[in-house]
Formats: sequence, C-alpha cells, structure tokens
Amino acid sequence: MRKTLHSGLVMALLCLFGLLPAEVIAQTATAPTHFTGTFTDQKGRPVAGVVVSNGFTCVRTDAHGQYRLPYNSASKFVYYTVPADCEVPVHSATDNTACFYQQVTDDKLQYDFRLTKLAGGKEKNYKLIIIGDPQATNAYGPYFQGPNDNAVRKSDVERFTEETMADIKKTIADLPEGTPVYGISMGDDVQYYGGYNEKLEGQVRAALGSSRMRLFSVIGNHDQDGKALYKQKWEEAWGPTDYSFDRGNVHYVCFNNVIYYRGWAYYQPGELTDEQMAWLESDLSLVPKNKLVVLNYHIPLTFGNRTKTPNPNSIGDGHYASNRLERLMDLLGQFKGYELFCGHTHFAVNNEIDFHGRHILEHCHAAACGDIWQSNINIDGVPNGYYVYTVRGNAIKDCYYKGTRWDRSKQMALFRADTNFNGENYADDWNLPKGHGVLVANVFNADSQWNLYAIENGVKTPMTRLQKTPNQDAFAVGYHHKYVKSNPYSFFSKRNGYLKMNHWYYYKPRDPKAHVTIVAKDRYGNTYTETSDHVITEPFYNYAHYYVDD
Repeated sequence: MRKTLHSGLVMALLCLFGLLPAEVIAQTATAPTHFTGTFTDQKGRPVAGVVVSNGFTCVRTDAHGQYRLPYNSASKFVYYTVPADCEVPVHSATDNTACFYQQVTDDKLQYDFRLTKLAGGKEKNYKLIIIGDPQATNAYGPYFQGPNDNAVRKSDVERFTEETMADIKKTIADLPEGTPVYGISMGDDVQYYGGYNEKLEGQVRAALGSSRMRLFSVIGNHDQDGKALYKQKWEEAWGPTDYSFDRGNVHYVCFNNVIYYRGWAYYQPGELTDEQMAWLESDLSLVPKNKLVVLNYHIPLTFGNRTKTPNPNSIGDGHYASNRLERLMDLLGQFKGYELFCGHTHFAVNNEIDFHGRHILEHCHAAACGDIWQSNINIDGVPNGYYVYTVRGNAIKDCYYKGTRWDRSKQMALFRADTNFNGENYADDWNLPKGHGVLVANVFNADSQWNLYAIENGVKTPMTRLQKTPNQDAFAVGYHHKYVKSNPYSFFSKRNGYLKMNHWYYYKPRDPKAHVTIVAKDRYGNTYTETSDHVITEPFYNYAHYYVDD
C-alpha cells in the first residue's frame, strides 16, 4: 500500500503501452497521500491543537481532534508533541520511558491516539533530571571496589542500575510528595564495545524507566556507530529520533545531530540535515513565543574540532561551531528564552562563546558512566552523576550536580597544585607556582556567573578562574593512566584537542599551612563551601577508585 507517486507514474505509463493490465493501474490510484487520525482524551472527547508529526513536518489537530499529515514513504513513526496539560504516556506500568508514537506499517494510514489530561492542568513547577551518557557496554571493564588493585567483575548495566539509578531514586524519594519529575538521557545509552548485544538497548531503557520520573532520550553516536542495525535497535526502544514535548511553559526539542561521513567518523560539532532543519522549523512555528525552548541533542553545537566547513565558524583554540548554529540562534531568538543541552564529551563544561553578535551558553553534561565505567569519575575529575534542575513557569530556577553516592552539597573537590597524582600535577598543567600550598578547586557545574573566593584568617580573596584548551585534570589523568583499559591516554589527557576546561579555580595562600575555606556561589544564589582540611592528596582517592560505604 505504501507506493510512491513516482512508482505510480511508472505503472501508468506501462499500462498506457499495454504492458500492464488495467486493474494494476487502478490500484495505483489509491496510492496514499495522507496519514490521518483522531486525538481523544480519557473521556473520549476530541483534543484540539495537538501537534502531530510524520518526522518531516508538523500539523495541529482541528476542533474535532483530527489531523491530516502528508504521506511520506520514508516516515517510520507518526507521533505527537505531548501537550503540557497531559500526562507523558509510558511504555508500561513498570517502564516509565515515554511512548508518544506509533510505528508506521505498510497496511495502515490511520493512527489514533488517546491522551490523559493532568488532574491539575499544566504544571507550574517540576524537577528535570538530566543524565549524560549512560553508555553501558557489552563488556566487563576493570572495576575496583576497595583500596587494593584487585578488579572485580561487574557489568556496566549492573553499575548503572545499582549506582546511578539507585541514587536517582533516592533523590526523587527525598522530594516533597507529589513533585512532578521528568528526565532526559543525553544519548549514548549504549555502546557495543565488547560485542553486539541485541538486548542491550532494551536493558538500559528498562533501567532508565525504573523510577517514577517520566523519561525521554536523545540518540547518541554510540547508539548508532554508523550502522543501520544499531540505529534500528535504538528506534525499537525509543521511537523517533527527532521529536518534541511540552512540560509547564517549556517546549523541549530532541534531535539526532550525529552525521556520519565515513564509517564510524562523524562531525564534531553536531550537525543536522536539511530535512531535519525543515522539521525543526515546522515544529517551532507552532510553539507560542512566550515559552522557553530547550534544545536537547548529543554532540555539542558550540565547539568541536571535526566540522564540515571549519573556516566560517572558527571560535579559536582549534574549535569550531556547528554550521547550523547561526540559523538555530535565529529560530530560538523568537522565544522568551532558550537553553542548549548536550552530552557526549565525558567531561562537564558550561561552554560560553560570542558568536555572530550573540553570547551563547551551552550546557555540556558530564557522563553518568564517567570514563565508560572504568572508574567513578569523568575524564575531568567530575564524579559520575547527573543534574537536577528546578523549572518554574518558563524559566530554570535552580540546578545542581549530583555526584553518584555524594551528598548534593558536594559541588567541588580541592587539591594542592603540586601534589603528585601518578606523575601528574596541577602546577605543571596550569603553570602554577610550586611550594606555596596553592589550592585548586574543581567546581563541577561552574560557569561565568559563579563567584568563588577563599577565606584565610578572616580575609576574603577572589579565586582566579583557570581556562585553557586543551588541558586536563591532573587527578583524573593520573588515575585513568594507571587503571583504564578501554581508552588510550590521548582520550583523557591534554592530547585530546577536543577537551574544553573551564571549571577550575586557584588560590595562593599567604601562609601555605593556613586553614582556608573556599566559598562558591552559583548563578541561582546557592552557596557551597569546602575547606583545606579536605584537600585530596592521595593519588587514587576513594571517589575515583571505589565508594566508601556510609
């Protein structure tokens, strides 16, 4: 039934010349032109104004809850933007991953949907949990559960379930009763390192869906690795790769910005095809301009070192912006505000650039898996973990980084600049003085709006922010250089030209032996403290090597 108009024209010509019987050409007259369907609520009433898509364009349902979408033979799904006043539908009672789509089949053109209205209407306040790169592999990497060097055998899926998801469930349980919670995985749900496992994507989706938060996902490069089969497994688990949903007064857009140009090689920064841009413009054209728009994707758009056309979008330090970034900014500029969310890097960076007259901030989220489950830290020393956002109306009102099995108040780690971490030290990395007790603070979620100062003998002194590309985190590099088996030294060290490092600060004490308090104030008004009593001097401190039981 899904025959293209082109094939119908060919059949008509064949029939005209007597090469096909007339009944065949009669069949081509019924070639599909539209997908259709009706949206109703839980009481069977039509729902008007729902945005529906075929993956290439978007339309709204009419007053009768009905829609007509242009038929496209390449459409894999018919799906919709979950309205803000409706529940996010899920795959099952035990799997709270979002299910807002139907797969297109050859014998069907009508796709009806049933929505469930929220009892209290559109939510004004909710929590949003962002999970960077679960990246469970089909291998057993070396993992250390004690201070010795004896690795234990534990799968990535087990670690993600027992560590990340267990911690998320505890965070959710501590929220006031009835608080709505949503989540987004920033892609690379899996990686088929260690061999292809057709069940892996489903296993990770089951873990991600095991809490009460309603969870969406974007697709990452390792969910695909340039192979149609891998991408198919992601779509079987999650549905369309380009879609949107509404919560409160925020419009969330998720899309696949991984474009392969040779084998497993893909552009960095992320890119989109012309068809994707047309879909995105269609989607955003139907969004009220008083909303906040949050774009969610895997590969950063504001920096990369493997771009399609580097010269027009150079941002210095060997990094380039996406060829689509200027157009995306034009689209986002129509709205009350916007946020850019991504993952991919296995390091945390709130990247800020001045680009074509605009100041742009992109939130690149650290990985839940750290260095692909080879440790408890990312390659920049940020602990494995996730982010917790507070959303009110059309604005983000709070955000903190939640290290797995860390207290939420722990937002930094302190080091001495000249401490030797398996041959690495911060003084050499950042050209800091040695022998003066210089303190270095790795502040996990810092950006230019954070203020840090040191208090020594009652005197407050602003700390100096360290920014250099490429660079590295001495503690993380020293650890990973000894223990990591699946990644080369070039991945986590300054040899990795992709690295962007900007959440470190330093202070040179007047007295190298003085007790110093570090105070950090974030852009939301939160204050976090740490003292020199807790400076990390052990090359393989427990939060990199193993977890200390509470």
